[in-house]
Formats: sequence, C-alpha cells, structure tokens
Amino acid sequence: MKTLLLVEVISVLCNIIFLVLLTKEKKQCWIYGILGSLTGAYVFYENTYYSETLLYGFYAFVGVYGYYYWGHNEPADFGIKRTSIRSILAMILGGTLAGLGLGYLMSTTDAANPYYDAMSTSFGILATFLELYKYFVAWGFWILINAYTIWLYGIKDLNFFAFQMVIYTSLSIYGMVTWHKKMVSQ
Repeated sequence: MKTLLLVEVISVLCNIIFLVLLTKEKKQCWIYGILGSLTGAYVFYENTYYSETLLYGFYAFVGVYGYYYWGHNEPADFGIKRTSIRSILAMILGGTLAGLGLGYLMSTTDAANPYYDAMSTSFGILATFLELYKYFVAWGFWILINAYTIWLYGIKDLNFFAFQMVIYTSLSIYGMVTWHKKMVSQ
C-alpha cells in the first residue's frame, strides 16, 4: 500500500473514532481528532487541497483546545445551546464571504478547486466553533458540509476520505438526534 494511501486510512480511522466519541460527549474524542487532523493535513497538502490542509491544521489546534476546554468546565455549565434564526443566517453569510475570500487567495496558487475547497474550509471552521461550545446548530452545518465534501474528495480520488464523509454525514444525523433529545430534557 502506498504511503500516502496508508496515511489517509489512518486519518480516516482516527476521524471516525473522534466523531463517535464526540456524539457521546467524551473528552477523549479530541485526542483522536488531533491525530486524524494532522495526518489528514498531510494528505490534503500532497493533493494540493491547500484550504483543507489549513482546515485540518486548524482542527488539530482546536483539538488541543477542545481537550482542555471540555476538561475544565463543570457539566452543569456546559449544556447544549440554541441559537436564533437570525444568527444562523448571519453565519451563512459570513461563511460564504469567508469562503469566497479564501478561494480567491487560493486561486493564486496551484491549488486544486480553490473555491470549492475554500467553502468547505470556511464552513468547517464555523461549525467547529459551534461544536466546541456545544451549539446544537453545529450538527446542521456538519450534515451539509460532510455531504458536500463527499463530492469534493471524490473528484480528487480521495476515496477513503469520501467514504469517511458518508459515515460522518450519518453520524452527524445521529449526533443531531442525540443532542436534540438531550437538549429537550435539559
């Protein structure tokens, strides 16, 4: 097996473990997220998806912060939060503008599909912050982002990552249902 393909498989396995543990709200999820993100960043860089490379580097950094943050908050103060429709619309606008700006910057390099890649990255960063602070709306963003990146990774023949996103989309739906039940009972 080629080295790059092996690194992709390792990244995918770590990332799936991360999401399963995240849906269960386990602090250890962040360790797998860090490992999956670092290995994924390498694969994306080698495939000239530079915005995804930045995104996965960002995910690794957030993983360190998430591990710390989730370990230093009282469970009673760390419940699932709601957000307004107006805020969601502002997030969509901001994510779109950020994606267009990043896409423009990446179009000046040899990046593959710079605008498509940048949209995934901008909304991935947004959803990560929402997830980190346990905003329920994060799952809606993740469902859409994960479904979108099945196609994005598929056009670059990153088939294991595309398969990961099929699993992520399903797990994001599960996470949304699980967190909704918990939110209603709070």
